[in-house]
Amino acid sequence: FDMDGVLLDSMTDDEWKWDAVRKVIRSKGVDADKLDKKTLGAILGDQGYKECIKACNNLGLSPKKVWTEVAQETTLKRRQRIKNDDIQLFDGAKQLIEDLHQEDIKMGIISNAPEDAVEATIEEFGLKKYFHFYMGVRSFEDLQARKPNPNHLEIAKIEIKRSPILYVGDAESDVIAANRADMKSAWLNREDVEGDVQPDFSIDGLDKLKSLATE
Repeated sequence: FDMDGVLLDSMTDDEWKWDAVRKVIRSKGVDADKLDKKTLGAILGDQGYKECIKACNNLGLSPKKVWTEVAQETTLKRRQRIKNDDIQLFDGAKQLIEDLHQEDIKMGIISNAPEDAVEATIEEFGLKKYFHFYMGVRSFEDLQARKPNPNHLEIAKIEIKRSPILYVGDAESDVIAANRADMKSAWLNREDVEGDVQPDFSIDGLDKLKSLATE
């Protein structure tokens, strides 16, 4: 599974993550209120390694230092919001995970969020026992391996040791990464948006996954 937008409803109201980025930027003496979300997203790592470096360099900031602090701050904010019930699992997510676990289906999470954020999420929701493997972006340098790069999915294939493997994501980059890693892909397309990718399966809700996973 991807995490945010698939299992975790953390993107409906995502102002928390922008506030976390602004807090770090302000601590460096930069007027964060003047930065648009594209720049904030680049600093967050949403646009990849090179764009993060470019955005930070344009502001006279150390990319590695700033990204690392942003990763720490967003993880802290995420954990706080989960504790306050401001971020929750999507309806049916935990039941699906429990059902698949009962079917002896090995599961993992591959996310473009920092790995500490992935761990914080599964700890707060009591999901750690269900997943054989999980991985996020482990360091600033590891931003180079974020999806659509297949690197993390290829590591998951080695760790999970099952074939075939189905990767479930909510973005075109998830489908591209799965295809590059020679995995089956399921695009969780809740809003029925048009896309340029061709997943193996297109679904509009988590309730469709159990039948796919157990076929």
